[in-house]
Amino acid sequence: MSSNIGYLLQKYRQSAQVQALTASLSEPQARVQLAGLKGAQRAFVLAATAESMPALQVAVCETKDEAAFLFNDLTGMLGESRAWFFPDSFKRPTFFDLLNPTQVLQRSETVHKLTSARGNGHVLITYPEAIFERVVKPAVLKHDRIDIAVGESLDVDTSIEILVGYGFVRADFVYEPGQFSIRGGIVDLFSYGNEFPYRIELFDDEVESIRTFDPITQMSKEKLTTVSVIPNLNTRFRQDQKAPVFHILPDDTVLWINDIQFVYDRLQYCFEQAEKFAVTVGMQDDTELREIFRDRAFVYPGDITADIEGLRVVFT
Repeated sequence: MSSNIGYLLQKYRQSAQVQALTASLSEPQARVQLAGLKGAQRAFVLAATAESMPALQVAVCETKDEAAFLFNDLTGMLGESRAWFFPDSFKRPTFFDLLNPTQVLQRSETVHKLTSARGNGHVLITYPEAIFERVVKPAVLKHDRIDIAVGESLDVDTSIEILVGYGFVRADFVYEPGQFSIRGGIVDLFSYGNEFPYRIELFDDEVESIRTFDPITQMSKEKLTTVSVIPNLNTRFRQDQKAPVFHILPDDTVLWINDIQFVYDRLQYCFEQAEKFAVTVGMQDDTELREIFRDRAFVYPGDITADIEGLRVVFT
């Protein structure tokens, strides 16, 4: 974080307005209307509030582009570890014919962060088309997750059986999520919930080291002590194992939203477009698309109303 941004963020955090805002948000189901915010002020107030209270802050922007701009601002203020982007799964919002593997991976990463994050200052940025899609319930995800730690034993044969059952494919070299390779005492594994693949080095059956690496350059990125491997969240789980993203948020979450009616209307439009596409999905070649639409893994627009009523909301 640059010194100028850090200085400004500190001033916002110490301001009477932000202190009054955080005090108001201590009340259950609080409703706060902000006015007069221009330019980057919204991001500064949001970041300052996140740093001033333990609750997760969730900003639902009106469009994907608006969400991307806000995410960029908040990353500069809070850092990459505390600002999370939650996208939809498709190349273009409400166009369901083409999945975006990078965004599918990012959704998986963000769900994992939501269920494992600790401490203050976390902000989730999203938009209607993204919250329209259900996510895997945390209890189900925990049950189907493989945890690997340095110093613990890892049975390679058993791991292969589990990974294949999860839909992973064995390859000579890993370069995309869902692949794994085994060469002697080295296991390379590209989880659906991580940006880079893992390289796990074994001494006999004991995990000696874990690190992430760049699949193109093969250079190490980060040394780790534990990792969690998760399957493809889109195709591995049934509809009854999924829930709206609001259902996995902490009870004290603060929702930041501009025009709530716009969000409702946009969700209704998503629902109508998805129903139209579902009629033709049988003719699509993409198996993953068929899996998604077979179970209609989407949120009914009316259900969002009840979910939002239980949260504290800041109208911007």
